[in-house]
Amino acid sequence: MLPSANLANVYAELMRRCGESYTITYGAPPTYLVSAVGSAEAGRKVVLVFKEDRSGAAARIRTTPTKAVPGKIDSADLDLTGSPLKDDCLVDAIADLSIDLQLEHSNSWKLEEEYQRGIPVDKARSIICSEFLQMCEGLGSVWFLCDGSDSGQTQLLQYEFNPSHFSRGIMSYQGVLPAYMVTSQSLVRQHGKAPQDTVIENSYQVGPHMRLRCSWSSNAALPSLANLNDCEVALNHTFRVGECSPLTQDFMNQLRILLFIREDIVSFHKDVKRGIARDPIYRCGSGIDMEELRESINQTMTDVSGFVNCYGIGNVELDLEDVVQRAKVRRLTDLTDKLWELLKSCDSYKDLKMAFNMLFQCAARYNIVNTPTNKNRLAKLITELANRRLAMPCLSGAEPLELLLEIGLEKLYKDYEFIYTESKMCSTNLLKEDCIEAANDGGSPQNLPQLRKSLHNAVRGDPTPGAAGIRKTLLHHNGANVKSGNAGKYAGDDDDAGFKNSHFDEHESTERVSKLFQIHCTLEHLLMMHIHLNLSNVYNDVCSELLKKPPKLVEAIDDQLSDVMDIRLSAHHVRDHLDGKDPYSRHITMRSHNKFRELKTVFYFNSENICPPNLAQCFQCDDKEMVKERTYHAWLYRKIRSLK
Repeated sequence: MLPSANLANVYAELMRRCGESYTITYGAPPTYLVSAVGSAEAGRKVVLVFKEDRSGAAARIRTTPTKAVPGKIDSADLDLTGSPLKDDCLVDAIADLSIDLQLEHSNSWKLEEEYQRGIPVDKARSIICSEFLQMCEGLGSVWFLCDGSDSGQTQLLQYEFNPSHFSRGIMSYQGVLPAYMVTSQSLVRQHGKAPQDTVIENSYQVGPHMRLRCSWSSNAALPSLANLNDCEVALNHTFRVGECSPLTQDFMNQLRILLFIREDIVSFHKDVKRGIARDPIYRCGSGIDMEELRESINQTMTDVSGFVNCYGIGNVELDLEDVVQRAKVRRLTDLTDKLWELLKSCDSYKDLKMAFNMLFQCAARYNIVNTPTNKNRLAKLITELANRRLAMPCLSGAEPLELLLEIGLEKLYKDYEFIYTESKMCSTNLLKEDCIEAANDGGSPQNLPQLRKSLHNAVRGDPTPGAAGIRKTLLHHNGANVKSGNAGKYAGDDDDAGFKNSHFDEHESTERVSKLFQIHCTLEHLLMMHIHLNLSNVYNDVCSELLKKPPKLVEAIDDQLSDVMDIRLSAHHVRDHLDGKDPYSRHITMRSHNKFRELKTVFYFNSENICPPNLAQCFQCDDKEMVKERTYHAWLYRKIRSLK
């Protein structure tokens, strides 16, 4: 019988015996349990016994030591004109972030945990000692949430099913302690004997969503609680789309527009397959006067100033934030990049389709000075029209949206390329590392050259046809042909018999947008590293590690979407930043064992209370008055295993 099935049997027996008196769940352990004892000890699934109270919304009780109110700051001392992104704004505050920095973050617990209440400790112990539980067979742990009414403020009792050992655990709340009271001597004293093995993890809060974790192990009888020489350092940062900074908001907005366009294309093609006749929808533009748009298109295509190349910034050393700011206002040098800025402002699908007609008329009638250099479909259409080798295209169906999506993907890629190369965070070669799988071989023409699959090519679209070259004469597809031939276009197959006005592949477009989202998230992570730590000498390594990972597929972007960076750093990179600072949280595990018995003690200290407010009420004490020094909420978990 599987271990999970064994624990499920224990759960069923508990439900039969105690289900009427208590709430019993079988699933993932509570977040506060994982934080205090560690994920390895908590396991993937546990049985949890508690009381449930849904009589009202959870009270928002402050469970963190409150900072003493500082003296009033004169308004003349407040400088609100500077950039919010400065290297020196938070580096010196790492030691006292819980005191001096008001961290805005979501609760660390789950919503359902706010309704959990403890049961009396003596009731929990009586169930543990009952004959029916002793006779159960299983593998895993049953945890009893207690109300802390005993003198030891017991929060959780553990009964672990183990085939070879008797195993019991108890977790208790130790109150609020000043940081200076957390010493090796006091921890060893509570452990009861000199530990044979100690594992320590100190976590430093660098920013609202950024932490540095320093971990190491020691065999010393009196282990050191600070080690910045040979510890393992991990940097964790969570970027949430809803908290995108004003500096990068424009690029994120472009990503959102591209995803909306892609979503509308996919929706249209699905309706076509179902036999629903309708025009596609375009919902991303703010609206623009069509006569003004016509003049802008004509000027863009015939203006000789477009030849001035202001793409690079030379050998000037620029701050990362300055490069991002320049990328927002950089001069666009390619025609289709400029057209993206104009065409995406159209108010509706009808206006967008009309704008493309204006564009094609201009290309056919006037002398085009700014010949496009990009390799997308729109660039090919304009070039062929300008060279008088093409009849006037008549776009239909989703073709206007597909053309707009393609040039938008390419333009946004160039924005990111500018940032990464001009800030010298990484080379162009790194941005061109393989990132997207090749398209299905069965859907690609045999005469296409074997181009290197790279980030650059992945975003720029289809490869250029080979030397064999097919004469492009089939330019206008009527509505019926579009619908009947749409399977090839929608699936990504190129039509060898003619030249298409546009191209769209659902899976390929998802990969391209997902790669751009990965590049944006990497930029956000680097900006936060730059602001809070200024570790410029590790940017190349960070870029390499993050951008070489397969991007997670993104089909929609909302404010809740997030990306987590967890990378390893060398201790010497962060030593100067952390030296002398008190950790935001500490997790210390001591073990002692002999042939018959093993003792494990876990000490967990956190600047915040990890328990929901109503649950934490049972563990309040008078030590949480106004304090100026660093204080910790402390938990002690003790587990004893002995041979049967």
